[in-house]
Amino acid sequence: MAAILHDNEPKGNALRVLADRYIPRGQSTRTPTQAAVVRAKGCRLWTADGRKLIDFTSGVLVSNLGYAHSLFEKRLKAYRRGVPRNGYNMVTEPMVEASRRLVVSMARRNPNAQQVLWAASGSEGVQKAMWCAMHLHPEKPLLIATRGGFHGKKGLAADVTGETSPNPNVRFISFPLDAPFTEKDCERELAALSAECGGRAALLITEPYLGARGSYHPPKWYHAMLQEWCRAENAVFIFDEVQSCFGRTGNMYAFETYGVRPDLVVLGKGLANGEPGAAVVGRADVLGALDYGEGSDTYSATPGTCAAVCAALDVFREERVVDHVKKASKWLRGGLARLQKRFPFIRAVRGEGMVYGLEMTDAETANRCVLEAYRAREKKGVHFLGPLAQKVLRVSPPLVMDREEMDEAFALLAEAWARIG
Repeated sequence: MAAILHDNEPKGNALRVLADRYIPRGQSTRTPTQAAVVRAKGCRLWTADGRKLIDFTSGVLVSNLGYAHSLFEKRLKAYRRGVPRNGYNMVTEPMVEASRRLVVSMARRNPNAQQVLWAASGSEGVQKAMWCAMHLHPEKPLLIATRGGFHGKKGLAADVTGETSPNPNVRFISFPLDAPFTEKDCERELAALSAECGGRAALLITEPYLGARGSYHPPKWYHAMLQEWCRAENAVFIFDEVQSCFGRTGNMYAFETYGVRPDLVVLGKGLANGEPGAAVVGRADVLGALDYGEGSDTYSATPGTCAAVCAALDVFREERVVDHVKKASKWLRGGLARLQKRFPFIRAVRGEGMVYGLEMTDAETANRCVLEAYRAREKKGVHFLGPLAQKVLRVSPPLVMDREEMDEAFALLAEAWARIG
């Protein structure tokens, strides 16, 4: 696939050509702009040719606090001072403090939060959570997942992703999408699942909302019914909050938004505000089912990651980020509603908190929207990633975006999308 090139962007084009030569296309998902970013601060990105972009991605739901956040960077530097970059088989202060603070933070909302098992990425966190449940219940071979979810591309995480699985032990249950799916429908499916499983399900894993599927957010009764089923079947209830933790849905944790208390919660992406890492927080008896070495890997719980988690928790507390999200979500929802009213190619707006999906009429229009947003004005634009499920744009700005910047972004989008026929 040829490099993506833009008129009047000689520096960016040169970078994109080199990237095309030395980096295979499988390294990333396709985004129509392929912005060549050289600097980031606050809620903005600067390209190699001086284009200033308002970020509506948070780097795929990672940089919840924006870029180069002064308090975050100051605390990160302090927490990681003097410690080694890698902490394999060591007990470091950042690891202990981050673990303690995650348990304390989550236990206020869910008493099942008792210990933390660290991982190097979200999909690894999902896999470790599943390992724990399977070790706790070795006599139970079946793994239940919600249809259409995304938990990762590798191993067990991939086995429970999508709508079918190569793993013969995986079973799926429906997730509410566009078609009517009532509590009675869910009851019938769960009853049929119980009849088939016969007490042989080790776990049920779900996402709070289906992001990769196109931003589908279920009614409150849905997750409560899954939790009740898990209790009745003595199966471990796993909430995959990799993309939704730390304020994204309007609460610190997405399980609060949906009124459930999972046995295990997988955290990632925004957990460390840009430092790579993930964590599974939950019941000590489940996490303790793994013996020495069975949950270890080279880059889990590095001092840098754990320091970043502590720094992020500091900012959330001291700057009352979740309170800000509750206000900012209203601005975001209002701006998206105005765009939908103006542009008939926006078929649906779905979301909550600071994460929404804009469903366009078709894939071509969705990709054009990404390009036009980038090119809104000569040196200004709005940054999106490539469409989800072919025609859905994910809208997930940093949680700290203020009203003025959000209004500017919507003005740019209105101007840019007016060029689309």
